[in-house]
Amino acid sequence: MKYIGVDIGGTNIKMGLVDLDGSDPVIMARSSFPFDHMSCADLCKAIKEHSEIMAADAGLRIDDISGIGLSVPGSIDREGENILHSYNMGYHNVPIRAELQKLFPGKKISMANDANAAAFAELYAGSLKGCRNALLLTIGTGLGSGLILDGKVFNGGQGRGCELGHMTFKVGGIQCNCGQSGCMDVYLSATRIARDGRELLGEEYADAKAVLDLSRSGDPTAKMIMDSYLDDLSTAIAALCATFDPERIALGGGFSAAGDALYVPLNKLVAQKNFHRIAYDIVPARFLNDAGVLGAAYHVHLT
Repeated sequence: MKYIGVDIGGTNIKMGLVDLDGSDPVIMARSSFPFDHMSCADLCKAIKEHSEIMAADAGLRIDDISGIGLSVPGSIDREGENILHSYNMGYHNVPIRAELQKLFPGKKISMANDANAAAFAELYAGSLKGCRNALLLTIGTGLGSGLILDGKVFNGGQGRGCELGHMTFKVGGIQCNCGQSGCMDVYLSATRIARDGRELLGEEYADAKAVLDLSRSGDPTAKMIMDSYLDDLSTAIAALCATFDPERIALGGGFSAAGDALYVPLNKLVAQKNFHRIAYDIVPARFLNDAGVLGAAYHVHLT
């Protein structure tokens, strides 16, 4: 079956026409456009327009599409109708599903939190495939989380999602976009590395990858930034291991492709810090830039 997967970001919307008939998902066509803080109605019209373009590119019609799945950076109500709060989008209590249904009559439409969508992709075709209990952390502009319990993506007791990134990490710490202070999101995202790079190394290092690359070259300040970040990240993961004892932990987001510079020290630190004093299996997620698109397609397929 074929689905439209829509990955909504704070600045850019990525879309894919996804074929889920085989053992591995296939993205048959792609499209993207800037979000630019458009209204819900304009966003839905753009999704319809780009869906038609992708269908034509793949030699299909909209009638050949079984459903549309959305990956949303925020919380969703239990019924899957409204975006309750998306601070990056500036959307609060927005009835996006009903708006889309007008444009795609008769089509199945679903929404998932962006980290939950990524967890769907990893669980059914990626690094968490075969796991009964596992954890996905997405390291990007913020810190997203997807929790696998008993072989299923856990969406919270009341269906609002599992927002581990908004657990308090440092009491009285830096204010988060959610309005609280000291959240994991502030201290464990790639934005934190970029912020430290700007402050300690200058504007040209206001980027997590640039700081990581500089630390690899032996720069002491960049190394200090990375060591401090990994100390905090490992502390948080060790605490989550004490809570969930996962079979595997996958890291998603662009920064998760950092290789040994990330995974060797992180695995060592988590083994030292967690309650059970064991080595947990911390691995890169399989799907990086495509996680949201594929996860949204899996979500509409499976719900």
